[in-house]
Amino acid sequence: MQKQLPLSSRLLAVAGVLLLFALVWLYTREFRVFTNTIGMRGLLWGSLLVGALAGAGMLYRLRRRLTPWDLHLPEVFTILIFSILSMPLLASLLNRAGGKVAHESFVFVSEQPYISSNYGLLKGEKIKASGYRLQVKEGQRLLRFQYKSQPYFPLSKPGDEVLLPVRRGLLGVRVMEME
Repeated sequence: MQKQLPLSSRLLAVAGVLLLFALVWLYTREFRVFTNTIGMRGLLWGSLLVGALAGAGMLYRLRRRLTPWDLHLPEVFTILIFSILSMPLLASLLNRAGGKVAHESFVFVSEQPYISSNYGLLKGEKIKASGYRLQVKEGQRLLRFQYKSQPYFPLSKPGDEVLLPVRRGLLGVRVMEME
């Protein structure tokens, strides 16, 4: 006969699973923002470093409870992996929490429609754009953005100056705000 877990342990397990589903859902919604973030690489690496430090701090604080280490390796790895992988999401959400939207000038390169279909195109299906990819230059840097609603620059030619709504976030990283 199996021994059942106490109610508090079962509730904690259900809360953990719900938290994991919430994180996955938030990440899928945030991927759109990641593609339109100027300087995402720096934000990503900085947040991964902060996540590793936060995980190491939690492990240091729990060091007495987690000894001997070899018996608690699953807990140690769970704390480290969870803290490292959740930090880019938190950094992006924190960055977008504040700051003002201002229109910044960029040099237009191209705007192209793209087609995205989960299951491929069906025979006879009318093809329409799923979204648009915009390429602009800021100085010598080529920046690529993606949005879904409509083409914003159908009459622009390469070399034209265009204004884009850009939010400078709390962490100083800029996010292009077109949907």
